[in-house]
This record gives sequence, C-alpha cells and structure tokens, in this order.
Amino acid sequence: MGAPFSIDDAQAALTDADGVVKAGAKYLAANGGVDAHQVVAYDLAHSAAAVACAGAAVEYAATGETEAKLAAAFVADAIFDVASRVLGREEAWGSNPGVLDKAVRLTSAGRSPEFLAALVGQQGDRHLDGDMQMVTETFRRFAEDKIRPVAEHVHRTNGDIPEDIISGIAELGAFGLSVPEEYGGWATGSDDEYMSMVVATEELSRGSLGVGGSLITRPEILTRALLKGGTEEQKQEWLPKLATGEVMAAVAVTEPDFGSDVAGVKMSAVLDGDDYVVTGVKTWCTFAARADALMLLVRTGAPDSGHRGLSLLIAPKERGDGHGFE
Repeated sequence: MGAPFSIDDAQAALTDADGVVKAGAKYLAANGGVDAHQVVAYDLAHSAAAVACAGAAVEYAATGETEAKLAAAFVADAIFDVASRVLGREEAWGSNPGVLDKAVRLTSAGRSPEFLAALVGQQGDRHLDGDMQMVTETFRRFAEDKIRPVAEHVHRTNGDIPEDIISGIAELGAFGLSVPEEYGGWATGSDDEYMSMVVATEELSRGSLGVGGSLITRPEILTRALLKGGTEEQKQEWLPKLATGEVMAAVAVTEPDFGSDVAGVKMSAVLDGDDYVVTGVKTWCTFAARADALMLLVRTGAPDSGHRGLSLLIAPKERGDGHGFE
C-alpha cells in the first residue's frame, strides 16, 4: 500500500494549524493572558508542540517510503489533535468555526484503520550517526536482556524495580547524560546530549516504559531544574549523586485536584527559621517510595499568585518499598 501522503498537503495542513496556534496565542495575550485563560493556554501549548513535531515528521518523510508512511500517520494525528482542541471553542482562540476543516481533510487518510493496520511491524530508519547508533544498540541490548524479562512481574505486582536494573543503568551512564562534566556527568553542552537522552529513553522503553524509560526521566527533570535555578551549593550536593544513581529522584507535582494545570497547585511551603514547613497533599507520585529525594512543587507565594508563586524544593527521604513510605 502506498502512503496516502503528500508533503505538499501535509505542509499546507501544518501551515493552517500553525496559523491557528499563533492566532490563539495573540488573542490570549490581548485578552488577559495565561492566568486568565489557563484552559486555552494549556491546549495552545499542546497544539504548538504538536505542530512543531509534525513539521519534523514532514522532513523525515522525505528520507524514504517507510518513513513517509509513518510520517503520514503522525502528521494526521497531530492535525486531528489540534483541531479537536479548537472545535467548539474557536472564539476563545480568536478563530472562526471550521478553521481547520481543510487541514483535517488534507491529512485524514493517514488516520484510516486500514492504513494504520498496514503499518504494524514497520520501522523506519532513524538515520543516526555512528555514535548514536552505538548508544541505540547498547541500551536496546540492556532493555532486551535485563528489563523485558521482569517488566510484566513488576507491573502486575506493583513491585519494586530490581536494584540490578538501577545499578545497570547507572553503569551505562544514563543518569549522567544531562549532568555537566564538572559535576560528574557526561554533558558538554552539545546538541548530542539531548539526542543521547532521547535515544536512551526510547530504547529502555522498548523493555518497559515504567521499569526502564521513565527511570532516567525523573533524574533528568531534577537535573535540569537544578541547572536552571539551583544554587551552586545545591548543584555541588545533588548533581554528582544524581549522575551516578547514588540518589534516585521522584517528582511530586500532581495533587488530587491539579495535574498538568500546575498553576493551581495548593500545597504550600512557609519558611520557618531555616526550615520549610510544607502543608498539603500530593498523589500519583511515581517511584516515590524507592526514591531518595522528592522534587516537590509547592506554593511559596500568595494563594492567587498562579504559576509565578510556585517553587521547587528538594526533600530528602528514606527509601521505602513499592507500596509506600512514611
């Protein structure tokens, strides 16, 4: 089956979608901004990311027949996602009804069940250079040999990730991919470090997203937060331990009433002498029991301060088992 895909059609659809996103951002800015329209801002952020990724897929489509088929499915799905976020709320985006109807028609063949079924088992070449191909093979072998055999048991029993997997990933250097060399990691500031993290995450996720792929994501999040806003003392204390896996981190963001809409987070932290007193509830904190530290999103500003009143705390803790901790 040939790909129901035309680069020209895809580009036209993306141009329309990009125009809607930009119009939405401009309209939002002129009518109260992010804090006044958080639902629209959330959907705009997702849509902007979808359009950018779809643009990369169009470039990828030009590299081969299989790549074009995979890109067709991805672009079609991205356009549909953007359109579904706008549908019925066009006025809030500063657009007119039906603004993306043409874009959906141009790419709809890429979402047909028959076309998607025909893609099963197909894998396009990622066109990586020699070094990145070696990273791929290293982490794929680890995922196949170490992660895949235990993944089902861990998921079914809500069990702990085996320590030999954690130590094995540490030995491969995965926890230090984003930690600068001066803090004991491998990052040198090149674009390759981002690609290395993506490749390693993809390959570990082949064995299991929960047991493998996301295991290196949480230290990555804390690492980048420290590099962006941490003090030098905090960087010296935490980054070398994150790089070696001596400290494993969990990210505590979600609350009973707030998830991705973090500007509404209620958990508060008030400075009392040298200590922060934290009050509130978090939920769905993956890996919280085994972790040695929590990256804790809290409100240190006024209750109505939105995202500008939020801070990140590092909360050290004792390790627990997979079913909880005190």
